Amino acid sequence: MSKEFTFKLAFEDFDVSLLGDDAKQDEFSSNVSEFFAKQFAGFGGRARVIVNDAAQEIEVHWTKEANWKDPKDKVLELLNDGKLTTALPMLWTLVQNDPSDADNLYHLGVVYSELRQFDKASATLEQLVEIAPDHVHGLTALGVAEINSGNLLIAEEWLRKATQLDPKNQWALRNLGACLMKQDRHQDASEILSRCLAEAPKDIAAMVGLGEAQEALGDNSTADGLYRMAIQIGGPEHIVDIAKERRTKIAENRMRENSDVRLDVVEYIGMALEKFRTMQPKQIQDLGIEIGLLGTKGLSINDPTKTYKVKSLDGEFTGLQLVSIMYAAFQQFAPGQNVGVDFSKEYQIAADQLG
Repeated sequence: MSKEFTFKLAFEDFDVSLLGDDAKQDEFSSNVSEFFAKQFAGFGGRARVIVNDAAQEIEVHWTKEANWKDPKDKVLELLNDGKLTTALPMLWTLVQNDPSDADNLYHLGVVYSELRQFDKASATLEQLVEIAPDHVHGLTALGVAEINSGNLLIAEEWLRKATQLDPKNQWALRNLGACLMKQDRHQDASEILSRCLAEAPKDIAAMVGLGEAQEALGDNSTADGLYRMAIQIGGPEHIVDIAKERRTKIAENRMRENSDVRLDVVEYIGMALEKFRTMQPKQIQDLGIEIGLLGTKGLSINDPTKTYKVKSLDGEFTGLQLVSIMYAAFQQFAPGQNVGVDFSKEYQIAADQLG
C-alpha cells in the first residue's frame, strides 16, 4: 500500500493568483481541489483535498503512483526550458508540502522575481534565509528582489551579507555594485565592480556597470575602454547595446568639447582605419609614404573639386581625403612623426568610434 503524505494550509495562505483569471470565485473548494490534483499529477502522484469552510483550512493528502517522478527533477526541467509560469504552481505546491526545503524556496523566490512579482519573491526568500542564513544565492536573490522593489538600503544589506560569506561571488558583487550605482555612490560601486571583474574578467554586465561608474567619476577614457571591451567580448544584446550607446555619447561629448574638430576628417580617417584592417603593415606604410611624396608636389586640401589618384588605392580622392588617410597611416607605423598636419583630435575620435 502506498504511503500517504499530508500537509495543511489556511485559506488566507493559498495564493489564489495561481488559479488563473478564469477561476470562478464562488467555486473556491472545487478550484483548490482541481489545482492540487493537477500539480501532483504532474509528478506522478494522486492528491485528495479536503476544504474545511468552518476551520478555513485546506488539507491535502497525496500518494505516489507507479509513474512518480522526483518533483525537483521535474521542476528543474521546466526551469531549464524557461517555462517559469508552468513551474511556478508546482514549486509553490512543493513549498507548502515542505516549507523547510531550501532548494524549493530558493527556486520559488527566483521564479517570482523573474516574473516581476517582487513582493512575493522577497517574502519567499526571507523565509529561505531565516532557515538557511548562510545561503549566499538566496541572500543575493533577496537583494535583487529588493533592488527591483526600490528598497535600495535593504537590498544593500542583504547583498553585503552575501559578499561577506563569499567575497568572490560574481553575482553578489555585480548586483551590489548595481545597487550602489542606483544610490549614486559611484566610487563605492567602482570598487565593488572592479572586484567582480577580478573574479570574472568577461562579465560584461559588470564591465558596463564599471564603465558607467567611471564615467560618473569623470574618467571618460577608462569608461570608453570598458565599453569597447564589452562590445568586443559580446553577450546579451541589451547589455552590448548599452555599451554602444554610452560610447556614442562619450564621442558626442568629446566633439562638443572640441568645437574645432573637423567632422569630415573624422569620417575620412575612420574609413581609412576600417580599410587598414584588411591590409598588411607594409602595405599601410607604402600607402602613407606614397601620399606623403605626392604631397611634396602639392595637394590642395581646400578644393573639394580637385581629385587625385594613388597606386595603392582604387578610385579618386580629394586632397583632404588623402592627407587624412596619410595621417592615419603614419599613426600605424610612425606615430608622433610630424607629417605637416595635426589631426590628432580627429584621429582619436575616429579610433574610439571604430573600437
